[in-house]
Amino acid sequence: MAVEGRSVHRRANPVGFEFEFGCFGRAPGAVAAGEATAEHSWFAGFTWRYSLCRGCGKHLGWLFESVGTSFHGLILDRLESEKPEKDPS
Repeated sequence: MAVEGRSVHRRANPVGFEFEFGCFGRAPGAVAAGEATAEHSWFAGFTWRYSLCRGCGKHLGWLFESVGTSFHGLILDRLESEKPEKDPS
């Protein structure tokens, strides 16, 4: 999904680590963790929490929330496509 006119963003955190992330309206493989905070938010008017892999707990990105809207900013090189299970027959 597009946020501020783009679906992919590159931002640095306060200690200088850069992330390239895509914006997604839904992320069924992710679960939000931590307390919501507006501190150092990359998007004005949005708080953020961590988005973790629902299966293994790996940090995938962030859940950004504002009144009436939210989106996941997921680090692109940490995403894997879901592989269908092999038929045992």
